Amino acid sequence: MSNHIKNINLKAPVFLFIICLGLVLLFSETTEARKKAPEKIKAIMIGDRLVDVAFNLGILPEAMSVRCSMWPMCKELLNASQVLGCPNCIVSKNPDIVPDTAKKRGIKRIIIEKHPDFSIYRPDVKPANIVPLLKGKGLTIEYVDFSNGLESAIRQTAKLLECESRADALIERYNKALAKTKKGLPKEKLGKKVVVIDGVYQSSTGKTFLRIEMPGGYSDRYILDQTGCINVGDILKPKKKKVMKGHFGIRKLNALTKANPDVIIMTGNSFAVQKALCAGVKKNPALTQVPAIKNAAIYSLPFYSDAGVIEYPATLRKWAAALSN
Repeated sequence: MSNHIKNINLKAPVFLFIICLGLVLLFSETTEARKKAPEKIKAIMIGDRLVDVAFNLGILPEAMSVRCSMWPMCKELLNASQVLGCPNCIVSKNPDIVPDTAKKRGIKRIIIEKHPDFSIYRPDVKPANIVPLLKGKGLTIEYVDFSNGLESAIRQTAKLLECESRADALIERYNKALAKTKKGLPKEKLGKKVVVIDGVYQSSTGKTFLRIEMPGGYSDRYILDQTGCINVGDILKPKKKKVMKGHFGIRKLNALTKANPDVIIMTGNSFAVQKALCAGVKKNPALTQVPAIKNAAIYSLPFYSDAGVIEYPATLRKWAAALSN
């Protein structure tokens, strides 16, 4: 057995301990901030940012339409509010679910998020696309417009939810957190090469899948550009592979030797990525010379898609800390 394989094996337990500890701390931090159960109101909300702001104001709707696959905090809310599907699904795949749910639950209010860039992957998808399907249903439709910034959106939401006294505290908390995070960002561009790997684990089959995030997506816009890092995920892309929602699927990670990243970020299910990396190193020892693997610069971090807007400072801070190591 070669020395570098021995070194990797020796480092593995330390790796796993650090990653598991990070996940425990993340869970503890999240649950600590959410001790008080939110008040539930008779309304349906459509849009991740809207629900995130409402939740941080201490209120949740009886039902909501959000992008659970792109918003990690959605999993926390599944037992508190009925998820009807994403804003695209409730229009194109299940157009009756919103009016039917409203009728079944006796809901009359539909609150909809407006945002100029609701989805950078699908510019045609907008929460307001549901409106024509609600006409003549006896429903009151209200909007929260995010085009004038987060502070304005918080105040609009608080007014609609009749909790205006909570708006100032939330705005102050957000601004303080963002200022603290920005103060801790690297003073100079890090210039590190990064590959972002999204893991998917199928519990029913035990199968794992990997997706590589292409440059120009959410991680670039909100994280990597802020720290002066470069997304080199496109180097792993096979020529004929299609890009869907800013990612492409991949089975093996041998092309990491070409991309030669300084840092590997695992989003989604980190076990799926760890399993692939472990298998890859066993079959292709050259991967141990990739800087990110050689220097143990592999981190499990939450994906940020501009959905959990109130959590952005905390997410940026975690990514920046990992990238700065």
